[in-house]
Amino acid sequence: MTRTVSLVVVLAACSNHADVHVDAPRADAAADAASGSKVCATGHTEKLKFTYAASCGNDGGVEFCIPANDASTIDAVTAVSSTITCNAGGGRAMCNATPGLLLCSYPTSYPGECTTQYGAMTDKVWADMCQLVTLPQITEIVPTILE
Repeated sequence: MTRTVSLVVVLAACSNHADVHVDAPRADAAADAASGSKVCATGHTEKLKFTYAASCGNDGGVEFCIPANDASTIDAVTAVSSTITCNAGGGRAMCNATPGLLLCSYPTSYPGECTTQYGAMTDKVWADMCQLVTLPQITEIVPTILE
């Protein structure tokens, strides 16, 4: 009887131990969740000058520059979201530092585009950011901060 109980305890312990390893999330996934980070599956997340967790930590939008005389880039940008506007100007993205650039703005307001005020963007808006950074003409996307 003692052997049977010992065998059952050992098997139960091994079974539970195996379940923990099989079902446990990857260490890097847990670290990502804990830090609130999220990367773009398309790559180029380094072009985003804000983290996912604080992607709405701005004064109402994010900005980037595109070439002024490039109709295909303008079309590609506005195809991502009809809320994007592009005009002459410098902005936080400093588009006027280089001649021939337009300042583009993507509004981020709570609750429409943000999960919380000054928190993370919605999945849809984050996906739009990930799509925008794939365009080689966009070198960075920065938060709008009015000073």
